[in-house]
Order: sequence, then C-alpha cells, then structure tokens
Amino acid sequence: MKKWGWWISLTVLAVVVSLIEWRTAIPTGTLDVQIAGVFLAVLCLSLNVMWSYVSLVIVAIVMVLMNVQNGWTVLPILLSLIIISVMLRWRTSLDVHMTHSQAINFGLIVGGSQFIGMLLIVAVQTMMMTTKWDEFLAVLEMALPGSLLNGLLDCLLVPPLNLLVRHYTEKRSNNYYITKK
Repeated sequence: MKKWGWWISLTVLAVVVSLIEWRTAIPTGTLDVQIAGVFLAVLCLSLNVMWSYVSLVIVAIVMVLMNVQNGWTVLPILLSLIIISVMLRWRTSLDVHMTHSQAINFGLIVGGSQFIGMLLIVAVQTMMMTTKWDEFLAVLEMALPGSLLNGLLDCLLVPPLNLLVRHYTEKRSNNYYITKK
C-alpha cells in the first residue's frame, strides 16, 4: 500500500472515530474522550508530519459540521501533534528503523500530552465559570477519570499501530538487518 493509501485510510479512520461520542459529565458541561488523536499521532510518526496537520484540519471540520464534538476537543490532539513534531524536528524520517522502545516512548508522550491537554482545557473552562478554589478542584477531580482514560488509551494504542504502519512505510536497504557476529 502506498503512502497516499495509508494517509487516506488513517484519515478516514480518524474521522469515523471522531464521530463516536464518548462523554463524561462534569459541571462545566461534558468532557469528550477523543480517540481520533491516536490515528493522527500514528500518521505523524509513520508517514509525514505535515500530512497529520492536514488530517487534523479535516477531522476538525467534520466534527464541527456534523456537530458531534465541540472545538475544544481538537486542542489536546493539536498539543500532542506539536510535541511530536518538535521531537521529530518537523520531519518524519522513514530511513531510520523505529524500535519497540521508541514506539512505546512516543505512545507515552502522546498519552501524557493528551491527558495534560484535556485537564488544561477543563481548568480553563472552570476558571471562566467559577472563581472559587473549592469548586475548581472538585471539577478537576470529576474530569480526572475521562482525561486519564483518554491518555491511557493513547498510550496503549499508539505503539502497536505505529509499528504496524511503519513496517509497511519504512524504506529498507540491503543491510537493514545487519547483526554482529
């Protein structure tokens, strides 16, 4: 499968998954658990950094037009894509083999940034709605399980999907699997 085919299929998967509504009720409204970030992070790590941003725009437009999720949902995904892009120096090198430990580390980074991003969004919404410190902590406490679920799902799903896609997209040379004797 060519790179364009992988890009189209991962973008379609991200759009389909973004239409699924997993919500946690909190006093400031609802917290949307968004798994579309998994496919966008895999796209960024396995194909091309800029294509992942194009896919993020497509997913955001579909979410707004279908009125399924709110615009705040895209911000943690954007945060994780920016962090990955900075770590990759804004380019995805398909000449270098990604090891399992590197994929796991990227999964942890994506999951952690999604978790922190969702908590920051809830914190901003809570500060806009209330000024009492007790209410602020109570709302963050209620948002913790949904944010943690999103972060853990990203940590769990990004490494195997990333390794699967990179298996088909990495450029391999004749001395790819050289071992020392």
